[in-house]
This record gives sequence, C-alpha cells and structure tokens, in this order.
Amino acid sequence: MADPNEVSEAWRALGQQLAAYRKAAGHTQHSLAPRILTGRSTIANTEVGRQHPDRAFWKRCDEALDTDGALTAGYDQVVAVEQKYRRARGTAAFTTALTTAGTALVVGANGQPAGETDIVTTVADGRGRQVQVSRRALLQAVPGGVVASLASAEPLVVATRAAQVDPAVVEHFAVLRSVLVESDNRVGAAAILPTARQQLGHIADYRRAARGSLRDALLSTEARWAEFAGWLSDDMGDRDAGEWWLAQALTMAQEAGDMEFTAYVFARMAQRASDAADQDRVLGLARAAERAGSTREQVRAFAAVQRAHGHTVEGDAGSFRAAIDEAHHLAAATGTDGGGLGAFCTTAYISAQEGEGWLRLGRPGAAARCFGEALDVWPETYRRERGRYLARTAVAHAAADEPELAAAAALAALNLANLTRSARIQREVATAGRQLAAFPTEPGVQQLHAALAASAATS
Repeated sequence: MADPNEVSEAWRALGQQLAAYRKAAGHTQHSLAPRILTGRSTIANTEVGRQHPDRAFWKRCDEALDTDGALTAGYDQVVAVEQKYRRARGTAAFTTALTTAGTALVVGANGQPAGETDIVTTVADGRGRQVQVSRRALLQAVPGGVVASLASAEPLVVATRAAQVDPAVVEHFAVLRSVLVESDNRVGAAAILPTARQQLGHIADYRRAARGSLRDALLSTEARWAEFAGWLSDDMGDRDAGEWWLAQALTMAQEAGDMEFTAYVFARMAQRASDAADQDRVLGLARAAERAGSTREQVRAFAAVQRAHGHTVEGDAGSFRAAIDEAHHLAAATGTDGGGLGAFCTTAYISAQEGEGWLRLGRPGAAARCFGEALDVWPETYRRERGRYLARTAVAHAAADEPELAAAAALAALNLANLTRSARIQREVATAGRQLAAFPTEPGVQQLHAALAASAATS
C-alpha cells in the first residue's frame, strides 16, 4: 500500500521533472505561466510539490514544452499512487467507524456473499449467532465502491440498528460523509448522489430509534447529509431537488437546536438565491444567517460574503466592498484552524466571490483580476469549483472585450465540466460562448465553439 510520504515524494519528483523541462526549453516561471494559462506561483508551488494541478495543466505543459506527453504520463502515474493510498485510507476510516458500533454484521467466507440470501454472523456484547439476511439489504448498508474495495480483503463489517442505538454511529456517518465529499470532488455528483440518498435513509432509521440527546445528534447529522444532497442536486442541474433538500436541512438543524448549522444553511440559501429569480431575498437570508449567531469565523465569513452579494443586487458598491473586507478579516482570523464547518471559506474563496460581485456591479476588469488571484492559489483537489471560477473568468474577460483570454479560460473550464460531469459549469461555459459570438473570427473563440458543439453532441 502507498503511504503519505510516497505520495508526497511522487508529486515532488514530478514537479522537479517540470522544472527540468522548463529550464531546458529556456523558460522562466514567469514566461511559462501565460503559455499554460496559470500564474507563476502555481508553477513555483508545483515544482516543489506543494501544489497538485489537474491533468489539463500537465497536458498544457507538455504542449508548451514539447515533451511528447512525458509530464501527462507522469501525472497519471502519480495519481494512480495517490488513489491507491486514498482508497486504502478511506476504507480503513470507514471500516473503523463501522466496527465501533455495539452490534455488527460480518459476512462469512472471505467476505463474499453467496446467493440471494446470505448466512452472516451477528456480534453483540462479544457473543455471536448466525442469521439470514438478503444480499440487497446487506449491500445497501455501505456504498458499492467501498464494498468492492473490501471484497478481497478482511471479512466485511457492516453496522446494523440495535434496539438501543450506539452513539458511535454519529461519528461513523461523519467519517463516511467526509469520504464522499472527497469522492465528489474527484468523480462528480452523479456518482455520489445515489449513495447520499441511501445513507440518509439509514440515518433516519437510527434517528427514529434513538432518544434524547442522541436523537438530536443524529438529526443534526441528517441535516448535514440533506444539505450535501442538495449541493449534489444543484450541481447536476436539478434546482428543485436542491431547494427541497436544503429546506429539509434547515428544518432538521433548527429542530435539533444546532444553531451553527442553522446559520450555515441560511447562508447557503442566500447563496442559492443570488443565482435565482428571487435575488431580493439574498440580503435577508444573509442577515438571518448572522442572527443565528455562529461562533465559527468561517461560517460568519460565509454569511458576510452573502451579505456582500445582497448589496450588489441593490447596486451598493460601497457596502459590498465593506462586507467583503469583513469576510476577508474573518477568514484570516481562523489561522491554521482550517477544518470543520465552512472550511471552504478561505481567502481564495472570498477573492472568487469578490469577482462575482464586481461582475454583477458591471466591473468585469476588477472581476477578472479577483478570479485570477483566487485561481492562482486554488486547491487542485477542488476541481469542480475551479472549473466554475474558470468559467466565470471567461465571462468576465468576454464582458471586458478580451475574447482570446475568455476563450482560453472557457476551454479549461469545459474540460473540467466534462471530467466532473457538472451541469453548473457547462451552463457557465455556454454563457461565455454566447457572449463570444460577437468575435467569430478569433481562433480561440472558434475552438471554444467547436468544443461546445462536440460536448453537446456527446451529452
């Protein structure tokens, strides 16, 4: 099994290979950056292994440095090593959480189900007995990918509901959700949403059986999963489902007395309203998030960002600027404590949101600058969000009458949209494509329109 040091060393070695090819071609980091549609700091961080750009980055490097695909091949090898480690780590975390429950199911004979029903051994209080369960019920207890990864390993352990719910299931579902969030960034919402819905059913079963504070904890957990399902639905273009899941999340969080998550969900509602017809609600929902009284700086920063967007609806540039500055201050105050609720609300995220605001306020040049600053330090693992902000960069450049820059950013975004199967990014790229119809003779614009046509034909 690969270990973290092996993965880190593989990224460093690939970065050193990039540096060697760059120098051999006579490029500095500054001169190479515009040729591969990135910033100098991204190249610098990549060459020392601190940053891990996606495959499109390495392909552009191969083309710019004439390496005959060597860097892309190296990237594929590193990703294979990293995925092996991530699968092993995710499986270990998942099964560890499962085995903490007081009652468990263990699949017999090498973890391989034998028919439509299987004889399994239940373990409770250290004592075992054999029972018969359906294969479908057994396999539905965990995502298929995890089952597959364990098929040739140790006997599969699956939590089942006991008459008295073990508090450890709360941590189990938190671990599982974190695994799926990471998987979503890699493979897209379509592959993850069915599992999220399935697990919501299991959480509800546990919650119905629990009492007192444990029931509230499970209800709060269910709220987080419902918000996650809403996010996935939105990304797949199903806004009605996204709205329904988010409303469920708010009700559950309030019923559980979870004011931290209540604040977060109100901010998420404001975020969605800014992209919908009811933009007049953005400011009110953002203020509702702030009234909920979160103690986490990142959640408060997220709410401040939505308040800033509410001011753009009113055309109030001064109040927008003040709210964005407040959000930056709150995000910076988190220091190294970057985990937990609202962890995505970093200074890079706020810079990207500032770009959104300036775009709404009719200042595309300022918007493109903010998007560029955000993308320069954007984590490579968040490919879908990177694609979205590349698409927004394209829209900003198009509005500023910079068609070649717009087309280049849109092409990079379309590549990520196809990789992650994100309907949201595809819509953004299509918007940029329509804006660029005024520049039909530009080579980059022609290439973008051809790529959009090809993407539509295969979707």
